[in-house]
Amino acid sequence: MEHSPAHDPDGSPSAHTRRRFLIAAGSGVAVTAAGILLATIPPGTDGGAPAVDPDNPRGLPEYEPVYDRAIKGLEAPLGFVDCRNPTIRSTRDTAGSDHHAVTPIIDRFVIHHTGTTEEQLDFLSRCNRRSSAPTFYLRNDGSVFELIRPGAKPSSTGADWNWRSLAVETLDATGAPDYTVTAVQLEELAQMIAWLATYDGRTLDGVPVSFTIDREHVISHRETWSGTECPGPYLQSRLDDIVARAREIFAAR
Repeated sequence: MEHSPAHDPDGSPSAHTRRRFLIAAGSGVAVTAAGILLATIPPGTDGGAPAVDPDNPRGLPEYEPVYDRAIKGLEAPLGFVDCRNPTIRSTRDTAGSDHHAVTPIIDRFVIHHTGTTEEQLDFLSRCNRRSSAPTFYLRNDGSVFELIRPGAKPSSTGADWNWRSLAVETLDATGAPDYTVTAVQLEELAQMIAWLATYDGRTLDGVPVSFTIDREHVISHRETWSGTECPGPYLQSRLDDIVARAREIFAAR
């Protein structure tokens, strides 16, 4: 994803934003007793809004993830044909802006970065302005969320690539100019690639896989489109290392 905004004005304020509002109110000269009381009532009690699950901030339907290292599968609406009426999944049998027919296959693993250090699960869990919903979202601590089943088409890399790829959005640990990620994120990217390679010549979630652990099949967003710097300088420079580590993991299986 090319620098998704930390706050989407089309959506409702996040829990993080609401907390900032409370803190700002508490720093004013004139704060009412009622305001103090509201600010101190724990979320989820009779006096406050229900607590937000940080691992499912939009309350999406959950499912057992296909990727066995993912902590949760969430039915992100952009995994469907109409994200405002999520009933029909976007399948891998069409490609391009003209939606021409293709034979479904998974033969690419595409690495993205968020372009921000602010938590992005809420943003990726809804019909956001950038129409961005990857297969996986990878946090700084290495935890993975599956937002779109591997058998369905992600909305992440572009119409010429979504139909044939799995995509991962990697939360940045630092901002510009390097946009670094953590060591555990690098390891998890390698684990995901090695996992995908175990399906080479078989089907994954109903889709045929043709995937080898090399730099032809493991690519970055910028390698699919010259108009982006995603996944940032740091991740781009580590792609060869990620591929080498994935080979080690695969060989040890």
